[in-house]
Amino acid sequence: MNNHQSGRILIVDDDPIVIRILASALSYYEVLMFAKSGAEALKMVDQHEFDVILLDASMPEQDGYEVCRQIQGKQLASEARVIFVTGRTNVDDETRALDAGAVDFIKKPVSIAVVQARVRTHMSLKLAADQLRRQSRVDGLTGVSNRLEFETGLRREWQHARRQQTPVSLVFFDIDFFKKLNDSQGHRMGDQYLKTVAQLLATAAKRGNDMVARYGGEEFVLLLPGAPIAWACSVAENLLAELVEMKLPHGESPYGFLTMSAGVATKIPEDDHYELLVEHADQALYQAKTARRNMVVKYKD
Repeated sequence: MNNHQSGRILIVDDDPIVIRILASALSYYEVLMFAKSGAEALKMVDQHEFDVILLDASMPEQDGYEVCRQIQGKQLASEARVIFVTGRTNVDDETRALDAGAVDFIKKPVSIAVVQARVRTHMSLKLAADQLRRQSRVDGLTGVSNRLEFETGLRREWQHARRQQTPVSLVFFDIDFFKKLNDSQGHRMGDQYLKTVAQLLATAAKRGNDMVARYGGEEFVLLLPGAPIAWACSVAENLLAELVEMKLPHGESPYGFLTMSAGVATKIPEDDHYELLVEHADQALYQAKTARRNMVVKYKD
């Protein structure tokens, strides 16, 4: 196996000889990292994402069982598949490993063929689960995040902003007269316009924690953590102007081409109730839609 295969592996063992054996057996994976203690392993899983972790049960200071339990408590690391590789061979040890969150148990001295086969199986399962997880977070039509992923991201950014006492801005967008477009031009044209709008909005998510999502139907949201309301309004105004410049035909709109309305709200979190930010952005959007549309309205207390 000379070609690198997808997969990120962490080998945790206090014996350098075992590390060398396992590293040689698994050298064809794209990322291979090592730790010689439980503390070092926990530090590495905080800094990197791994698909499979090969973990020794017997290590000084902190045994593999405790390390495995702590890995399961970490949000990102808990998705990794932990395989114990150990000289402990009785049933109680194997059961203890599985109870701690491991998915498999390989006995020392290791068989290279067995290690490769077990890792290959669990790597395939992990990568397939990752793919399903990604698909569950994405809107199937437009390719941007779906509502569930947006709500997860909003909760995360809200808690971070609460700790830092920084603003969170949210922009609601709604395509103007979209139902009339669907009725006159058909859903195929409507779907194409939804994709175009999603692609346009995605250009505004320039930072790592910005997020564009399809909220439902012809509604989209743009989450801008750390952005003051003036910045969020400016982003929204620019996006509306860019859509107008595209001049996408819309015979049922008084403007003659596709436009959208936007509502903007900003809050510095004081408690856990992020839902209020959503309500405020939605109310501002409603004001834009009941006015002339093709405009940005910011929420005012």
